[in-house]
Amino acid sequence: MVVILGAGLAGLSTAYHLRRGGCRDLALHEREDRPGGLCRSEARDGFTFDYTGHFLHLRTPEMKRLASRLLGSELATVIRSSWIWSQGVFTRYPFQTHTFGLPVETVKEVLLGYIQARCCRSSRLQIPDSRLKSAIGNRQSAIPRSFERWVYETFGEGIAKHFMLPYNEKLWGIHPRLLTTEWMGRYVPPASLEQVIEGALTDKPAGEGYNATFRYPCQGGIESLVRALAARVGPIALGSEAVGIDLRRRRVEFADGSRADYAALVSTLPLPELVARLRGAPDRVRDAAAKLHWASLFALSLGLRANRTEGRQWVYVPERRFAFYRVGCFSNAARAMAPPEQAAVWSEVSYVPHCRLPIADCRLKSGIGNRKSEMPSMLRRQVLDGLKEMGWLRSHRDVAAEWPLEIPYAYVTYDAHHRRATGTILRYLAKHHIHSIGRYGRWEYSSMEDALLQGRETAQRLLVEGKGMGG
Repeated sequence: MVVILGAGLAGLSTAYHLRRGGCRDLALHEREDRPGGLCRSEARDGFTFDYTGHFLHLRTPEMKRLASRLLGSELATVIRSSWIWSQGVFTRYPFQTHTFGLPVETVKEVLLGYIQARCCRSSRLQIPDSRLKSAIGNRQSAIPRSFERWVYETFGEGIAKHFMLPYNEKLWGIHPRLLTTEWMGRYVPPASLEQVIEGALTDKPAGEGYNATFRYPCQGGIESLVRALAARVGPIALGSEAVGIDLRRRRVEFADGSRADYAALVSTLPLPELVARLRGAPDRVRDAAAKLHWASLFALSLGLRANRTEGRQWVYVPERRFAFYRVGCFSNAARAMAPPEQAAVWSEVSYVPHCRLPIADCRLKSGIGNRKSEMPSMLRRQVLDGLKEMGWLRSHRDVAAEWPLEIPYAYVTYDAHHRRATGTILRYLAKHHIHSIGRYGRWEYSSMEDALLQGRETAQRLLVEGKGMGG
């Protein structure tokens, strides 16, 4: 028997590919009342909102075929329209190759800083990576390279000052000198000197980055993909929450008192939540779990009576005086997400759990509003004021629908402990026939496609092993 915990994309993909491979002896459990995890959509007063922006950035032929198989002609290809709002103007994304339109002094800082970083390699950032080393507390450890240092060395002081450092501090909830570079991968587009100069002198179209185009359902939001996938995996035990895992007996215990024995267990639970459910895990594994950190977020989705977004699908907001680090417009990706001439938009505000939440120039306790979907009134007001300054909202009376949401696990923190802690936990789980997958199961910064791929790879591994799966 294969038991799968969590019917988000990773869990659904595992079940789907196991079924296609001929496995019938499996059980898929989901705590919520419908599958999808964070890939769900909410309908409110004629508007449809996802759980913040969830656009499909597909790179592999296998996942492109899967998405087409699931949604067919209902899956559109959309040309990206992503922007940055800073210093009172919109500029194209990515910042490093699109500074045209910013104040002359800012453009000058960007160009001079980039040239100095490229041509004067001996002039390096004075803040050493020992900040990361001291966070580890082990002087014998190799000093990891900080994201802050990488930004200064790669892009120079101007890009660091005006975008890379403030934006990433708002996103991750900690200073970039405490982040490693292990998360970056394809997510930070490179820039040549020619691109930086051209982007400072002309308003050229943006095509850089891993997501110049993306796929998105024509109707129903990202949950349309989930529903199509869930319809092909067989029964899903909804409202079924795992509360304990007996490693010796290979048994999962659920909140309703039921149990399920397994030959292999696939978990998509956040890694700290999974470890907390393990019976008999050694101290070294629990200690490793205690070193895992993450950022949570408040999201406020709004239905606006007038669409003043000018076709922009999402906008990065680096300035600290704004509460949100990013806003976006669902209905600019799929017109059916809002009534005609109106807009379905969202905003995201990151915070670190158990700490105080920085919002513009004030601070709010993250504990304000422990109920799901409750948003502190001061934060709501700051979001609305920020949207008004951007020109997306003229008056609070323009709001026709509203959906606040709190997401406890949003961004995994790649700090000095991340690699060693996750390695310790994942190796231990593997020895006990537990496959921990997905964005939070692997404890990584990854995409929806990565979740689907991990589900497929896990299913293939289990099919080859054939442990207790029957026909």
